[in-house]
This record gives sequence, C-alpha cells and structure tokens, in this order.
Amino acid sequence: MCPMAPAMAFAIASGVLTAGLGIGQAVTSAQAAQQQVSFANAQAQQGFTFQQMQASSTRNFEQMKANQQEEMMRMNRLLADNAYANDIAAFNTRQIQETAAASQEQQKGAIAGVKARGEVIASGRLGNSVDNLVADFRRQQAQYDFATSQNLAFTGTQIQLQKQGAAAERGSRIASQQAYIKQPVLDPLEPIYQAKPSMTPFILQGAGAVLSGVNTGFSSYKSSPNSWKPKSEGGTWTPPAPKKKE
Repeated sequence: MCPMAPAMAFAIASGVLTAGLGIGQAVTSAQAAQQQVSFANAQAQQGFTFQQMQASSTRNFEQMKANQQEEMMRMNRLLADNAYANDIAAFNTRQIQETAAASQEQQKGAIAGVKARGEVIASGRLGNSVDNLVADFRRQQAQYDFATSQNLAFTGTQIQLQKQGAAAERGSRIASQQAYIKQPVLDPLEPIYQAKPSMTPFILQGAGAVLSGVNTGFSSYKSSPNSWKPKSEGGTWTPPAPKKKE
C-alpha cells in the first residue's frame, strides 16, 4: 500500500476537525433548544399549579366566610326568638294579672255596694229616700265597674301594642344579619405549552458541517506545499532528498 501524502493527511484531518466541530455545535444547539422549551413549559406548569392552588384557597376561604355568616344568622335568630318568647310570656302574665286585679276590684266594689244597700235597708227607713240611696249605690257600682273594665281594656290595648313592638324588634334583629354572598372564583386557564423543537434544522446544520469539512479538506489540500503532494510518476509519493552537509 502506498504511504499517504502529508497533504492528503492534513486535508483529511482538517476536514474531520471542521465537520466534528460543526456537528458538535449542532448537537449542542439542539440540546439547548430542547432544554429551553422544557424550562419554559416547566415554568408555565408551575405557574398554572400555583394559580390552581390560589383559586382553591380563595374558594375555600369564601366558603368559610359563608359558613360563619350562616352560623351567625342561626344564633342571631335563636336569640331573637328567645327574647320574643320571653317578652310575649311577660306580656301575657301582665294581662292575666291585670284581669285578675280588675276582677278583684269589681268584686270588692260589689261587696261594698251590697253591704251599703243592706245597711240602708236594715236601718228601717222607708220612702223615696231609701230607694234613692239604693239606686245611688247601684249607679256608683255600675260606674265603678265601667271604669274598671275600661282601664282593663286600655291595659289590654297597651299590652297588644307592646306585643307588636316585640314582634317588630324580633324581625329587626333577624334582618340585621344577612347571608354572605360568595365571590365567584374562576379556575385558571391551562397554558399552551411549547412544542418540542424540530430536529430537522439541526440535522441540516450537521449535514452542512460535514460538507463544510469536505470543502475545508479540499481547500487545505490545494493550499498545501507541493512538496507534501505525491509525484505524478507512478502515482507514488517520494519524500524530498535530505540536504547534503558541506
């Protein structure tokens, strides 16, 4: 086998080195592009996850406030109902007491009238004066019963108005606490992730690096000294003769 000319060896080495550098650069660029897309997608996914957690937290907080307000309304209504029931019971008790007191007063007046009429009759008096006295006692008794009944009616009316006021106060206390209207919380939109970069441009870049290496080899071969190139006779390469020492 013929030894390889130095020019050919240098050309091949230059071409391989240039092609290797170009291919390495293409591979590095492809990896960098893929890493950049992966990093961008990871950031988008992280942001989307955070937004989902934030929306869920806000929704839970709104639900908690609604539950607390609902419990407040329940307790407020319970206290208002209890206060109203106590007021109505007190008003009814007063009504019963006033009715009993009026009845007792009327009974006392009736007894006093009967005694007075009995004393007049028992005195043995006769004539119109006795009849007039008895009629006067009866008239006074009727006036006293009417006044007592009228006072009892006024008291009953007053108690009914107080009951209406208690009912209005109960309604006002219940209406003072309104239901909490939850604020709407929208779920975040999932981001559009970037697609993986196509390898075609990097393959073409690698192929271009190979062609560039071939061109570099040819250029290196052409620009190499003639002494590195093989002689045309016989197609073999003959190294230059050493210089003779003087």
